[in-house]
Amino acid sequence: MTTHAVQPLFSTPVYQNQPHSKAATRRLVVAQALDQSPVEALISELQAHAQPLQVLAIGGTGTASDALQVAASQAELVQMLHAALRSAPVGTRLYLCGDEAFIWQCREIARHAGMLNEEIELFCAGSRRQLYCVHCSALQDIADQTEVACANCGVNLLVRAHFSQRLGAYMGVCLDPNNVRGEVRP
Repeated sequence: MTTHAVQPLFSTPVYQNQPHSKAATRRLVVAQALDQSPVEALISELQAHAQPLQVLAIGGTGTASDALQVAASQAELVQMLHAALRSAPVGTRLYLCGDEAFIWQCREIARHAGMLNEEIELFCAGSRRQLYCVHCSALQDIADQTEVACANCGVNLLVRAHFSQRLGAYMGVCLDPNNVRGEVRP
């Protein structure tokens, strides 16, 4: 009998614990919440670099300054991110920290603004993630469940390990084709 370590699917996102020490003209941190320990550790690590640091975050008790801008909501933070990316010089590195649903939404904004994957670092903190129903194309927030009913069409879904970077979501497929919505089919 052989034992092999279970390898994650190629599509499974990989998150970082520490920032890469690559050169940058500016470093931009976008955080879902300032009081998460990964955010605090990330900011402390980045402050050791000589490049300018800008932090955008939702809520928090920090006072707004040139380096820290606090948004009241996620919608306001998204607007601040758009503005920061419009004025970002070449060589900017982006650090996204929050739950999967948050960081993949922000990553998509950065990609549309012209940033490359190599310029974006992802730090996961939280359990909320997105699920895409392959039957009705609806997206919904989930936690760490492996089975869930689609909030849009009601189909009982199996949450697959496959992750779509384009959608920023895990795939949900029909759990039991003979029992789609709790009704047994002949």
